[in-house]
Amino acid sequence: MVNVVNAIIRDEKLGKPDEIRIELARELKKSADERKTMTEGIKKATTENEKIRKILQSEFGITKVTRNDIIRYKLWKELESYGYKTIYTKTYIPKGKLFSKEFDIEHIIPQAKLFDDSFSNKTLALRQVNIEKGNNTAYDYLKEKLGKEEFYQYMARIDKLYKDRRITKAKYNKLKMKGSEIPDGFIERDLRNSQYIAKKAVQMLNGIVKTVNTTTGSITNRLRNDWQLINVMKELNLPKYEKLGLVENITGKNGQPEKRIKDWTKRNDHRHHAMDALTVAFTSYSHVQYLNNMNARNNKKHKKYHEVYGIEQKYLYRDEKNKLLFKPPMPLNEFRQEAKKHLESILVSFKAKNKVVTRNKNKIKIKGKNNYKIKTELTPRGQLHKETIYGSIKRYKTKFEKIGTTFNLEKIRLVANKTYRDALLKRFEQFNNDPKKAFSDKSYLSKNPIYIDDTKTLTVPEKVKLVQQEDKYTIRKDISPYFKSEKEIDKVIDIGIKRILQKRLDEFDRDPKKAFSNLEENPIWLNKEKNIQIKRVRITGVQKAIALHDKKDHNGKLILDGNGKKQAVDFVSTGNNHHVAIYRDEKGNLQEEVVSFFEAVARVNASEPIIRKNHHEHPDWDFLFTMKQNEYFVFPSDNFNPNEVDLENPINTSFISPHLFRVQKISTKNYLFVHHLETKAIDGDILKKKKELSGITYNFIQKPTKLKGIIKVRINHLGQIVRVGEY
Repeated sequence: MVNVVNAIIRDEKLGKPDEIRIELARELKKSADERKTMTEGIKKATTENEKIRKILQSEFGITKVTRNDIIRYKLWKELESYGYKTIYTKTYIPKGKLFSKEFDIEHIIPQAKLFDDSFSNKTLALRQVNIEKGNNTAYDYLKEKLGKEEFYQYMARIDKLYKDRRITKAKYNKLKMKGSEIPDGFIERDLRNSQYIAKKAVQMLNGIVKTVNTTTGSITNRLRNDWQLINVMKELNLPKYEKLGLVENITGKNGQPEKRIKDWTKRNDHRHHAMDALTVAFTSYSHVQYLNNMNARNNKKHKKYHEVYGIEQKYLYRDEKNKLLFKPPMPLNEFRQEAKKHLESILVSFKAKNKVVTRNKNKIKIKGKNNYKIKTELTPRGQLHKETIYGSIKRYKTKFEKIGTTFNLEKIRLVANKTYRDALLKRFEQFNNDPKKAFSDKSYLSKNPIYIDDTKTLTVPEKVKLVQQEDKYTIRKDISPYFKSEKEIDKVIDIGIKRILQKRLDEFDRDPKKAFSNLEENPIWLNKEKNIQIKRVRITGVQKAIALHDKKDHNGKLILDGNGKKQAVDFVSTGNNHHVAIYRDEKGNLQEEVVSFFEAVARVNASEPIIRKNHHEHPDWDFLFTMKQNEYFVFPSDNFNPNEVDLENPINTSFISPHLFRVQKISTKNYLFVHHLETKAIDGDILKKKKELSGITYNFIQKPTKLKGIIKVRINHLGQIVRVGEY
């Protein structure tokens, strides 16, 4: 927030604001774990809603499933334990009539008295009951309508539903609430609850401008819907999803043809924050006051009746369905067009992970009273390596390779067959140790074969077996359902144990939970006669690792190997990469250098540049650019060449936006870029199953040469391109 506000003030065209309007969220007061739980809850609800959508399409024949359809179904399932009967009148709701006009989604406390459109304020009721209830609370309506015994049964019903956890405490309280108990200042209290959490933020903003007005998410949601901004977001996303074939033609509720994006949600597009910000910017004090005091609107004796009624006359109108809506800031069509124009020109800004270390001054106590030493130390800004410690073993690796110009002296020495190896060495020496002359296609086999016998009848085959030692990094792992398939069992180092585990899995019909659980009662025997069980095994771990220590005895003395060299121990995976440096070699091909965060910190400690613009091993390579997480690149396409566009001109942002991607993940010959508007990280499932999204929501590149034509840009806190090229 501080960076954004400062950037606005510094900007020549924007400058210091006259007023600031902000939306404060209750979630601010939650801990990290609570926010994580809340996020998981949102994901769970989204998944549940998608399941319901499919049920409504397949079982109920609803082609265009709306949010209200899903809510209606949920409210129906809420009544399942009560035999699908309404809470108010015990009327049975058969499946075939759930979406008929006989039943309504009913607000327990009417919206005319309390601005609350949450699920906890809704239930299903007969339409006639809903009409009769009018602006009464459920409690007041049923108290007057029902006899004493029937009303007692109603109270018993909601008590049982609550005790059986079929309804929430919030809904339970609303079902018991009298009209006289409806709270005034409902939103004011919501604001206060948020405001004490964001008190520091509000104080800081009050130091900049005289007026800081706050609002809440519930108000933003109401105004956003009344002003049809959610439809603008759908329109912006429609062309993209049409290209992907994710738009279906359906018949609307009134029989008109409509286009619907499959599985669309505004939260898939970062611009939904801008849409909300636009709504907040036009949220006035009168909007808040009206929604805060709706109870007064229906009570002429209420002290705020005239104020609320006056706001309604000035700021609200009734549409063709007689629904009361807030007037947009300008004529609706004009407002939607302006909103769309600004939203489609937005470039989303993310902070790149550039910083490697922080210099900290630590106060160290030394001998003597009140004696301290100030020491400056470098603290890494991230995890240097993963926590798992690996061991190391030597293993032979074999492969067959076609003889060719890559067969230098080092590779020839790896040939397993001694006869073939000697023959290749002889041919190599005949051509002055030049593999290009010795093993080129013209001179090899067909015209000048390599014989291995005196009669010249046997030759070296086209492909030979190479054998070399490689380090395998290992870890001990308990026997558990982790070993669910051949893939996991193949990691076991010991071949005999590997066979035993595979046999065990087969014996239990390939059910890892049954095969590798409860080993105390059903052990896995290595040698049953000697009572030797298999409880832990050594498996291969990561492909690459570095050593933390050298092998020492219990006195701390180095233990050298047979050649008098140090022995590395305690290997770790270096974890995340800091950057990939891209160079152009002498032939014009692009080459990479992947630098881990561990290596980046080591370079800082050695007073070396983190980014090597002059490659140590290849001084002839020209440095082009680096790629770090969250850095931005403009990609070319068949109809877009970034070299022909002034990327720093704000006029061009709407043309640049479809081609702007940020770095999500980098590794050796694996560069994953996600479109700047996408909110979800790209995972393996998307890469495998949704390849049609390539070039639209992501770019996955596995060769440095495929990076040709992309241009690196820097985007500031205001979403403006302020630098083109490496920075």
